[in-house]
Amino acid sequence: MELRIEPERSAASGPSRVRMALAALLVSWLVTMTAKVHAEQISVEAAATAAGLAIETGNAGVNGVTIYYRDIGPRAEPVILLHGFPETGDTFARAIATLGKRYRLVVPDLRGAGQSQRTSSGYDKRTLATDVKELMDRLQIDRAHVMGHDIGARVAYAFAVQYPERLLSLTVAEAFIEGLAGTAEFKRFAPTNPRTQHFARFARVDEALSEYQGKVEELVLSFMNSRSKSRKFTGDDVTRYTASLGRDGGLRAAFMSYEAFDRDAAFAASADTSGLSRIPALAIVCQNPGGNILQRQLVAAGLKNVKGATLDGCAHWIYEENPDETLAVLTDFLGAANALPK
Repeated sequence: MELRIEPERSAASGPSRVRMALAALLVSWLVTMTAKVHAEQISVEAAATAAGLAIETGNAGVNGVTIYYRDIGPRAEPVILLHGFPETGDTFARAIATLGKRYRLVVPDLRGAGQSQRTSSGYDKRTLATDVKELMDRLQIDRAHVMGHDIGARVAYAFAVQYPERLLSLTVAEAFIEGLAGTAEFKRFAPTNPRTQHFARFARVDEALSEYQGKVEELVLSFMNSRSKSRKFTGDDVTRYTASLGRDGGLRAAFMSYEAFDRDAAFAASADTSGLSRIPALAIVCQNPGGNILQRQLVAAGLKNVKGATLDGCAHWIYEENPDETLAVLTDFLGAANALPK
């Protein structure tokens, strides 16, 4: 009789092997989906939802442009949050839970950024400020606390000098306002200062486009990490910024904001600031050798109720490097501003 030895059957054979394969596929899918979730930069919308805050979003046709905005929180005193470069309104995501429980937050993407329309012109800060004012009109907001960071600070100041009657308070952070005190000296040293050399480079819009087209993520990461003290940004941290600049016309729109700086300076230098003398104002900077130049600029412009704050744990991105210290300063300031007679 011939002895035949059958190979041992694996426990994973037949239906078990199919189940294991399906399980492996499921695990692979879950890992992929988890990676996608973690790779997406947090949005203002997600932050509001996570905090249990009511949020409405919309596209408003104002001043010849369509502006995307988020309207968050209780129908209380409004706070308008204005972003800078290379940001979108999502830079404020970490501020939403804290501020949104007490204030009505309106967070637009400025003209040319995020989900707002790219236009061929209108990137001077006077025009961008009018976009904001007309958005307030559309949302039936009479007066608001207006807060701006970086480019957004310049827009906030242009808003203040044009529409002081619409302000509850003014906050500017991490910017130099062209046209105010120190502008001549600033322009003299800007070409040799690593933090400001990009002003002239970006202002040459066509040259800048040729240099950075197809290198948007590289530009964003290089720009942000060269101005960061307490955080190392990765591609996953800036997906919404790179998507904004990568959309048709996004990079050009961003550079056109720099191209407008000379016009911005002429406007600020000639603006009437008499309506701002009693407006509560806050100037925020990260610790630097020059001190709080923003506060000095506002005081020299005639504002008489100006507070200054210098933050330790940041180099520029106050809401993303050091949100806790930033929010403590903002809530204290807003609380004091609320206590003043309107």
